[in-house]
Amino acid sequence: MAFLNFTRKTGLIFLLAAFFLSGCKQPKPKVIKSPPHYNFSEVQTMKIDLRLKEISGLAWDSERDEFLAHYDESGQLFLLDKSSLQIKQPSPFKVAGKGDFEDVAIYNGDAYMLESNGTIYKVIRDSAGVRGVEAGKLGITGTNDFETMYADTARKALIIICKNCDMDNKQKVSAFAFYPDSIGFVNDPVYTIDAAEVQKLSPHKTSKLQPSAAAIHPILKKLFIVSSAANTLVIADLNGRVESVFELGKKLFPQPEGITFKSGGDMYISNEAVAGKATIHRFVYKP
Repeated sequence: MAFLNFTRKTGLIFLLAAFFLSGCKQPKPKVIKSPPHYNFSEVQTMKIDLRLKEISGLAWDSERDEFLAHYDESGQLFLLDKSSLQIKQPSPFKVAGKGDFEDVAIYNGDAYMLESNGTIYKVIRDSAGVRGVEAGKLGITGTNDFETMYADTARKALIIICKNCDMDNKQKVSAFAFYPDSIGFVNDPVYTIDAAEVQKLSPHKTSKLQPSAAAIHPILKKLFIVSSAANTLVIADLNGRVESVFELGKKLFPQPEGITFKSGGDMYISNEAVAGKATIHRFVYKP
């Protein structure tokens, strides 16, 4: 009888355990939503030469059929192959002295590099070689930090966006226009981004928007803004009005610092090296 009681008790325990386990829902794997026309799960990843471990800016040069990238704090410009994205020879080119260089953009066929203090250098490429000349510096007061610059051909301007600027608060992020062909910098914001709206639309809990790169989509004519600190991709109109927000998962985007598009819409996002080599991800545009 003792054996039968033990068997009954043991069976009851297993039945209860099975009941509770069946009632417990297994956690679903996290699914990160992709922006329209792209699929984050369909990615081609290129590992970049260790000479470009800290790739802070990325731009597509459609006229020369190559990518431009630069190494943070070195003032060096690298030319990357259009397909493999490996460093072309001869490269790199010394464009400017030591400084905290954060982005590169193409305007009217010329390359420009951005220093974090709001100084823009024009890259001269001619028979004498490659060199940089200071094109202008934003004249606002206070402590200001910039990581983002992109070309806006409709405005005939280069736009730089604050990462952290004294004039901003937790509710906004300011952008400034530099007009290479005419008046240079305008010290009043050309637009502001509603940082609270970014947080409201974000699919994940995040910090204030701190842009690290941006580019205008060649087909959609929308502004794509990457924030490494917030693990976020923001899509806005060309006046900075936020339309949608997407998470950039840490596994795929450990430290996204650059974004650019080819004319057909393919999107390229670069990551500074966290462990190993820097990477550039290609996402095919799907109309």
